[in-house]
Amino acid sequence: MKHYVITLLAATLVLVGCGCKTSKKSVKAVEYPLVGTQWNLVAIDGEKISNEFALRPFITFDTVGGVQGNLGCNSFFGEYTVNKKHKMTLGYQGSTKRLCSQMDVEKQFMQALKRDITRYEIKGEELILFAGNKEVMRFTGVDLSKVE
Repeated sequence: MKHYVITLLAATLVLVGCGCKTSKKSVKAVEYPLVGTQWNLVAIDGEKISNEFALRPFITFDTVGGVQGNLGCNSFFGEYTVNKKHKMTLGYQGSTKRLCSQMDVEKQFMQALKRDITRYEIKGEELILFAGNKEVMRFTGVDLSKVE
């Protein structure tokens, strides 16, 4: 009888152990496309930017080679080209000329946009723009259809 109870207990433990196994669901990170995403600026030259803006600095890329966004106060526009190997040229053309209380990051962002951007990488929700091998700007993506 003891042997029967021990065997039954062992079988119950095995069954309970199998039933409690948690299934791991793979959660794939969202990878936003270059076009159709609002890219919010989070860092310039590896330094995080402050959040003290009337409007968060961002950049968007359209399907016909135009780039536009906001520097934190003023709107800007320009042009870009890319190829399948993620090579990029970015041409800053101009911006509005409003005077705002916080212009430091705006000036840094404008200077970074004028640099010789040579390539980009999209890693999940982040866009990184490079000049050669040096990271110039880092952004986080927001689907444009969800932007107010």
